[in-house]
Amino acid sequence: MTSGQSIVVQGNLRDTTEAVVFLPPAGSVTSPFLSVGALLPPSLPALHCELPGRGRLPHDEAPASVSAAVDRWTDDLTALLPEGRLHLFGHSLGALFAYELAARIEDHPRYEVVGLSVSGAREPGSAPRTLVAAAFEALRQDQRTTDKESDADGTWLTRDLHMRREHRITRQSVPAPLALFCGDSDPFARPADMTEWKRFTSGPFLGTFTFPGGHDYYLSGQAAIATTITNLVDRCRELPRTPVTESKSDS
Repeated sequence: MTSGQSIVVQGNLRDTTEAVVFLPPAGSVTSPFLSVGALLPPSLPALHCELPGRGRLPHDEAPASVSAAVDRWTDDLTALLPEGRLHLFGHSLGALFAYELAARIEDHPRYEVVGLSVSGAREPGSAPRTLVAAAFEALRQDQRTTDKESDADGTWLTRDLHMRREHRITRQSVPAPLALFCGDSDPFARPADMTEWKRFTSGPFLGTFTFPGGHDYYLSGQAAIATTITNLVDRCRELPRTPVTESKSDS
């Protein structure tokens, strides 16, 4: 396993043009998806985005916004891979990171987002800020979804939730196939709550995939999650390329 700036590389990037990119939930210091990435096929490397200013990069400037974080990952990702077909997976706040990363990849002709998997999150701008804050405050009280030892006082989680509350999406839609992942007892994003994500993509809908557990369902059953991601990658290889249409900024 190696690291490339703000991205941890799991697997071999040599001669590859396809990879799964994992985007982190709020409060993460290190990637919580390394155990899932380890179960992907050897031909499918995993790239784990981590936030600067913490963890491996304590001396780097911490991003003040979702856009700043995704801009950094876009720069590091394009430096790691000369070209690529990317499958993005983002959980909770990471779903918003993944969406914004997909929007930026549109501007890089040597890359294509061929799959967007969003997990444990409602669509962008879905709830009043007070409801979002209340839901995530419950997560802050029980930090099982974060690196609790590295963020004992919840500093990173608090900063990340502020970024989430303040963010406004930069594109109305992205041309990527969409898959929804969720825990069957997640109080923040139930399966039915996530269907509005379809309005934010123009690619085909690949389905909703539900796993036992709550908001942190990905901490168990990693084999089933990795198998689902692998199957989706196989399906996306067979899909025709989605034409890129002009996107409008969200005002």
